[in-house]
Amino acid sequence: MTGEIKRDELDLAQVFRAVRRHWLPVLALTLLVVFGVYFAAQRQARVYEATGSVMAASSDVGNSVANTGVVATPQLPQGAVAEVLQSRSVVLRIIELIRESELPEANRTVIADQLQSELNRNGFKLVTVRARVDAQQRGIYELRALSGTPEGARVLTDSAMKALLEWDAARAKRGITLAKQTLQGQVDSLDAQIAALPTSGAEREALAVARGQARLNLSQVQVLEQVATGNLVLLSEANTSNSPISPKPLRNAVLAGVLALMGGFGLAVLVDALSRRVRSSADLLSLNVPVIGELPKLRRAQRSLVVNAVSSGELYEPTGFIRANLSAVVNENAGRASTFVLTSARPGEGKSTVVVSLATSFAASGKRVLIMDLDVHRPTQHEYWNLTGRSWVPLSGSVQAGQTTLLQAVQHPEQASAVDLGNGVFLLPASQATRREAGLLTTRAFAEQIKAWTEGFDVVLLDSAPVLSVADALVIGPQTDGMVLVVEANGTSMVEIQRMLQSVNVASVKLLGIVLNKLSRNQGYGYTYGRSYTRDE
Repeated sequence: MTGEIKRDELDLAQVFRAVRRHWLPVLALTLLVVFGVYFAAQRQARVYEATGSVMAASSDVGNSVANTGVVATPQLPQGAVAEVLQSRSVVLRIIELIRESELPEANRTVIADQLQSELNRNGFKLVTVRARVDAQQRGIYELRALSGTPEGARVLTDSAMKALLEWDAARAKRGITLAKQTLQGQVDSLDAQIAALPTSGAEREALAVARGQARLNLSQVQVLEQVATGNLVLLSEANTSNSPISPKPLRNAVLAGVLALMGGFGLAVLVDALSRRVRSSADLLSLNVPVIGELPKLRRAQRSLVVNAVSSGELYEPTGFIRANLSAVVNENAGRASTFVLTSARPGEGKSTVVVSLATSFAASGKRVLIMDLDVHRPTQHEYWNLTGRSWVPLSGSVQAGQTTLLQAVQHPEQASAVDLGNGVFLLPASQATRREAGLLTTRAFAEQIKAWTEGFDVVLLDSAPVLSVADALVIGPQTDGMVLVVEANGTSMVEIQRMLQSVNVASVKLLGIVLNKLSRNQGYGYTYGRSYTRDE
């Protein structure tokens, strides 16, 4: 009966409609983001990049003596160069080289302070390295440095490479120095042994030969110590460009614009899906509930003008269409009154206006119509009609005619009367009631009383409170010939309609169809339900 909204299917038409509805604000937001990012990037500090490279050579220093034991310099393992560049001693050496450079004082201070700050927080970005080495750790290390000027980036790169090469050379010399110390110890030991022996003898001569060889090895290591360079070799000095690598205002603005455009339309589709408003009858097709009519939004919203709009104005044709759809039920009930309850999901959707329009249209076709205003929480029917000077007629079962309201008629049926509005339309108005008084409308006795009052009429229209606010319409609905739901175009969400249809289905109310009201710009009116919908005693 109610149908189910298929949430797992992508409705491309709905997506297109959502995009079309929201294209202007999304475009405005995108342009705002584009210009904002562009001008923000223009104000950012320029960053320049310089690159240089060193080569990892073989650890063989070309001397058999120095290559023995700890003298040979091992290759650096993967990632070691990056760790070295972030070590305290190397960073401090880079800072020292920067301060000794020919950069302007201001530039030297800025770079040195930045390096010191990175060292203090152990986060390094100014100088980075990329390794391109083979399994034997031979290859190229590319050093990359960033600064606020091209010259600063170049000097920082050269300083980092110099500090790295110095560290590697010192590493190589440490091994050779240890070898030198070992050989010096051998020479000293041989000297001591020779001094303890007689001035002649075979043993003294053997020790003298050994001492000579040790002194020869020591002299060779001393020479090697002076020229040791490690296994890192300068390959290319720093190269830089006069164009900054960041910021790039145009690129950033374009990327931000694309992301904003995609995100804006994605958000629009998401919001439209989550709080989707009914905008046309096509949006209601998935509910499997007939749309029995569509009414335009009145250009002049005064309630007192609705009757004229139905009689000869903009509501004449659309209301006649709704009446024709309901006439099948009326014809089936020939000989007794056809009773319809009209309600909505929430306040302000125009259900009372639809009641007035249908009453006027049915009366114009020769029917005798009774309107009962069951919305005792916020009654409005009396605002559509001119009651001044009108006569009151007794309803069936009443013995005394007189001005009365719905609740008064319920409490005193013998005095129940309706005001004659002329042209075959009668109204049993309501007065605002407390929650306890409104409870009378949910009793079985009230439902039976309505049946009694319908005698003498062809059509009875019950103007009931919104379904999602109170249950009055759901209680009285099963006792009628059917319910008509009024939905405000551009105002009522699909979620609200779904909840309303589920409630109607659970209450076993015969649903005749939906009237789509206010087919124009979204311009709400009426009163507010919710927590303040009813008033307590």
